[in-house]
Amino acid sequence: MAHVSNNPVQATRNPAACTLAVQCMQKLILPFVAGFLASLFFHESTLALLHAAGMIEPTGFSTAPFLPLGLPEFIANAIWSAFWAVLMAWLLRVAPHRHAPWVPAFVFGGIALTAASVFVVDPLRGIWPSGNMLPRLAVGFAANAMWGWGALVFMRAFMASEDEE
Repeated sequence: MAHVSNNPVQATRNPAACTLAVQCMQKLILPFVAGFLASLFFHESTLALLHAAGMIEPTGFSTAPFLPLGLPEFIANAIWSAFWAVLMAWLLRVAPHRHAPWVPAFVFGGIALTAASVFVVDPLRGIWPSGNMLPRLAVGFAANAMWGWGALVFMRAFMASEDEE
């Protein structure tokens, strides 16, 4: 049985430990951070721009408390987006040595996040889908699709190719 050291100097000498650490970073930590940042820089900014254009009422960067946690909505959305980014990176097989899946990331964000928000999260909060859903779905698709694209932008920016290591 191989001995794995907790000493960082010894771990860097062990190529298997380095590879495992890099894989953990690229499959979990970096997508998590990328999703969090994409929510702030792409999703919320898209909502703010749509509001500034007079197309929607919500302004983006909402500080209304997200129940039951009481966090500002934009922070709660960023945390949830971080988890979604890990799932997106896994499903789309995002890796530095592969071509970036720009269109699938855009579609994943637009469809998966919007559907989860409207049909899972909102009913849990007591907001039921009713009436004309098209405007709500269109805004959700636009903001969430931009999140998916932005999350991939951050993932690709953070991930080092094997040539750079």
